[in-house]
Amino acid sequence: MHDHASVASTTLASFLILAVAVGCEPAGDGASGAGEDVSAETSAAGAIPDTVRIREPGLHPEGIEWDGERGRFLVSSVTRGTVTSVRDDGSHGTFVEDTAVTSSIGVHIDRANGRLLVANSDLAATSDTSLTGQAMLGAYDLSSGERLYMADMGALVDGRHFANDVTSGPDGTAYVTDSFSPVIYEVSPEGEPSVLVRDQRLGGRGFGLNGIDYHPDGYLVVAMAGDSTFYRVPLDDPSSLAEVSVSEPISADGIVFRSPTELAVVGTTFRGEEPITEVLLLSTDDGWSSASVAGRQVAPLGPTTAAIRDGEVYAVTPHFSGMGGEEPVEVFEIFRVEFRQ
Repeated sequence: MHDHASVASTTLASFLILAVAVGCEPAGDGASGAGEDVSAETSAAGAIPDTVRIREPGLHPEGIEWDGERGRFLVSSVTRGTVTSVRDDGSHGTFVEDTAVTSSIGVHIDRANGRLLVANSDLAATSDTSLTGQAMLGAYDLSSGERLYMADMGALVDGRHFANDVTSGPDGTAYVTDSFSPVIYEVSPEGEPSVLVRDQRLGGRGFGLNGIDYHPDGYLVVAMAGDSTFYRVPLDDPSSLAEVSVSEPISADGIVFRSPTELAVVGTTFRGEEPITEVLLLSTDDGWSSASVAGRQVAPLGPTTAAIRDGEVYAVTPHFSGMGGEEPVEVFEIFRVEFRQ
């Protein structure tokens, strides 16, 4: 029997190393920052890419989104606190550079309102438990990268904080998970933070709340990494949150709906003697009271989060195990997931 809490901690062990940001002059949005060897791999001429490689030493992206209107991926950076724009050919540039952001973690496009939402945390708090950490949320204009607000949620709840992932509803209200406190925050479209729900079931063991996404029927699905569980949180009555019965334990990181009945999950599973890093597709037929695995792809490079592009799932690999080494990791992959049974 596996101790899922310790496995989750092992999966995140390299994440918990305090990284030293690698200095690099940022390229402008869309400027070429890639060499010839990092162009996208495609399975057929003119098709969307199977793999996009970002040559940017020390970037370590954790969150990813797809901006279809502008034809670019947007990825965060735990070491720099920036958001980088990435084209299919690997060319890239800094889209958000905000000195108020310590470590950028989850990112989410609020498409209805033309904004990028960025969970702002302090990576140092993951390796130094004497630090309080932080739980902040930045909102940026999706065209210009200009900051619209920076909400500080940490003062709302006593304890340690790590803002991890973010999603939003159609009115622009944002919802943010905290991995160190049993809390989901909400932030108004104007940037005013409050507590949506506080529940000890959301505390978990070790690293707690992680991925989050909004369902069009008016509820959230959230992932608990340490407990390998998922919860359904009705926005009209968040205190009535309930565990989703899943066909097997999954210590999940990022989650994103591919459709109202399909959820892409990046995480660790426990099917054999050793834990397996995978990207999975969960399916439901009862409104996320329960779910089962409908597809999976083993992902040995250790991705963290995923985004949906034209119905396809793309995941990003941060190479956390290379953080703090003598030589910085130079290339980071965004790959298209091919689900199998």
